Formats: sequence, C-alpha cells, structure tokens
Amino acid sequence: MILPKGKHTKSFLAMNPNGKIPVLELDDGQCLSESNAVLLYLTEQHKFALLPTNPILRAKVYKWLFWEQYSREPNIASPRFWLTHNAMTDLKKQMLPDRIQQGHAALKMMDETLAKHTFLAGDAMTLADICLFPYTHVAEEGAAYQLSEYPNIQRWIKQIEALDWFIPITQG
Repeated sequence: MILPKGKHTKSFLAMNPNGKIPVLELDDGQCLSESNAVLLYLTEQHKFALLPTNPILRAKVYKWLFWEQYSREPNIASPRFWLTHNAMTDLKKQMLPDRIQQGHAALKMMDETLAKHTFLAGDAMTLADICLFPYTHVAEEGAAYQLSEYPNIQRWIKQIEALDWFIPITQG
C-alpha cells in the first residue's frame, strides 16, 4: 500500500498505528510492519534458503539486519530521500554532513567485510544481502558517496545484479 504524502487513513492506521510503510496484510487479516520483520516472516514462511541453519551464521544475518536499520538506513537512505525527493529542511541541512560522514563509515564497514567474504554474512547469499542491497547500490544518488571508493561493494553489487531473479529498483 502506498500512501499519499501526509495522508494516514483510519484503515491504514488500523493496520499499522505507527503510520509507516511497509505493511504486509496476511490472508487472515493480521498485519506485519517493519521491513526486516516482514522479510524474516516471508523467508521463514516460504522456506527461502536465505537464513543459515548454523546459529553463528544466522546471528551474523540478524546483526546485519539490525545494523542496517541504525547505521546504513539513516545515513545513506535518508539523505538520498531528502535530496532526491525535495524533502530537505533547515534541520536536515544541518544534519547532512554528519549523516554523510556516518554513511561513509557504514560503506567502509561493508566494504571491509566484503573483502573477506563473498557476501555479508559469509560465502552464501542471505537475507542480509537482500536487506542491504537496495539503498546501498543507489547510494551515489543521494549524497557525496562514490561507490568507486568501495571496490568490494562494487563487486558485490555486480554479483547480485547478475542473478537471474534480480529486478532493478527502477522497475515498477
């Protein structure tokens, strides 16, 4: 469900009182919100092989999912949105330099991890890669990020884009 900016209908707020997307409404009427919770549910429900059975590797996937929400999303995805959707305010202008600095730190951490492993949680693609790919691969659209500074991220992006089931973010 996509909501017009500033429009929170009673029916949507009944699904997610937080008023944010995404929300997944299940066949029985239950609703799940928060992107990583939705992705974990879908992965487990449909038995996608994106969560390792090894407890340590599974914990690494969870680490990346939590990290994504607090280190990557606010510092890469949010500035991208502000700058590409005319959503900049005076407060966001003040926050932007710090967000960019933290975004570089996040990209560096990803790049260093990918120097040691094919994928973020090891040598097999996991839900961590699915969660971190979307805004990472378009990071240059939002701020002073040059993915050419992160060769391991570039390799990782190319690997994911080469998958048969890959669909670009720009396709509807």
